[in-house]
Amino acid sequence: MSHLQLHPIRSLIQSVCAVAIIVTGGSYSHSVKAEDILTTTPVTYMLASELTHDTGITTKYLPPKRYGVSRLPNWFASKGDVVTNEESKKAQAVVTLGAVWPQDPLYVYARQGNIKIVEIDASQAISPRGQGVAALRLSDGTMSIYSWLNPTNLSRMAAIVSDDLQRLWPEKAQQIEKNQQQLMGNVRKLINSQQQVLIDAGIDSVILLSTELEDFASGNQLFVVDRLTTPELEWTEKDKQKLKALLAEDDSLWLLSTKKLTASQQALLPKGVNVMVIDSVDRWGRVGINHNEPLKRWQIRL
Repeated sequence: MSHLQLHPIRSLIQSVCAVAIIVTGGSYSHSVKAEDILTTTPVTYMLASELTHDTGITTKYLPPKRYGVSRLPNWFASKGDVVTNEESKKAQAVVTLGAVWPQDPLYVYARQGNIKIVEIDASQAISPRGQGVAALRLSDGTMSIYSWLNPTNLSRMAAIVSDDLQRLWPEKAQQIEKNQQQLMGNVRKLINSQQQVLIDAGIDSVILLSTELEDFASGNQLFVVDRLTTPELEWTEKDKQKLKALLAEDDSLWLLSTKKLTASQQALLPKGVNVMVIDSVDRWGRVGINHNEPLKRWQIRL
């Protein structure tokens, strides 16, 4: 085939490439690929997916749906290692909670499969004087990782993640910014809704039955009278008597738990005791995160 005969083919290839560039936003380097963002917690999935809505950028939740946050290190050390290594080859970013959870395994494992992958820490902006969430230090000196249960933190997280996403995909920045404003408006409504429920029910002083709810109590300015956060099987007779005495002395106290009370717990407590069960949003579970109501699991009901 002569040199002149190649020209029509070359022209066709150039035309196809030009169309491809237009479709992908004008640049190969900014093209949106499948599963661009990897996450391992419902809150980071919610933030990434809501902020990139209508951009063509996609987010993937990696762990098994039944696994809570506490099981993630073990999952990564077994099957999760292979899964994350493979998925990270196609991804451009991971969204973590590194500042409040230094053991967050996602970035370390994703980096093994893709040295160029970017970490977005939703709990702390990775920049000089960057903003972070209101981190809560527990009595044992550790940091609470359940910062997402303080609704005010959700707005800060949205701003942190949005800023990095706009820098990663500048051609999508306008839509990401629009999504951020929408999400932050919904968070404000959530805060007002939570406060109204608590006020209407007269919930002010509480006893925590779940460590996960420290951030919820702090974020909603609730006075924690006592904590009984060990598993029920480890409750001592002294623990039980103290709990019964506190509830008998003040019938306005509320028990806050992430699980429904067991039959034995109900039998132990006075009749008519005030109990509120709150979703810790620490696993995908059966509910997951729904774009139509992304903050539904943060809503509280009596």
